[in-house]
Amino acid sequence: MSAQEFPEVGEIVLVTVESVSPSGVWVTLDEYNNLRAFLPESEISKSTIKNLEKAIKPKQKLVAKVIKADRQKLDIDVSIKQVTQEEQKLKRIEIKKSKWAESVFNIVAKRLNRPNAEKETKLISQKYESLYSGLEELVKEGPESFIKLGIDEDFAKELYRLATEKIKPPVVSITKILEIYSLEPDGIEVIKKALIESINEMKNGKAEITYISAPRYRLTYYSENYKEAEKGIKKLASLVAKKLEGKGFFRLIE
Repeated sequence: MSAQEFPEVGEIVLVTVESVSPSGVWVTLDEYNNLRAFLPESEISKSTIKNLEKAIKPKQKLVAKVIKADRQKLDIDVSIKQVTQEEQKLKRIEIKKSKWAESVFNIVAKRLNRPNAEKETKLISQKYESLYSGLEELVKEGPESFIKLGIDEDFAKELYRLATEKIKPPVVSITKILEIYSLEPDGIEVIKKALIESINEMKNGKAEITYISAPRYRLTYYSENYKEAEKGIKKLASLVAKKLEGKGFFRLIE
């Protein structure tokens, strides 16, 4: 059994109820090949303990926290009392994403008349934390990122097509105020042309420049992360400066 196949203390896991006893509940860990774990009565909320057999039933799914994990003895205890509402919410979202990602691989396999997507899911699981995080990277980098891992081109492209319908890259923005001047006779047109040409030359992001009031403009750059957005807005300012060279000047207000 590899390190990845055994849970760590503090980890939030999905469990399935196996049986209920007076001292607690026996469960299996869905994400760890159904390893058995024990949910002590003391780690169940008081309201649930009062009607334990009615509140918790075999085959029921629960979100729990690992509170003991002895690898050598295969001894695992979990708690549902120590799971916060936020942790439970995030875990259920993670589970939902995982099921969706698995279904996408199976859909593509069926469309391409493959018996299953076992080869593809194995390759992605070896590279990424989960199938869903792999699909997020696919949406960001394109089919070539999966083809490099050994996935057939047709499979990678169909995965990309389906994934982009659901997964949207995160978007952040940085906004600066731009003061821009031109003493040319046609100064307004000079400024307008400089701004339009600068935006048209930008790549790998989206830039917007909106008029506030002379001589101020609002400059906004959108990208997938703040680092790239910061680079983008600096590049945009540099382009504006180049277009205005000898015809005007500007300054960025933080």
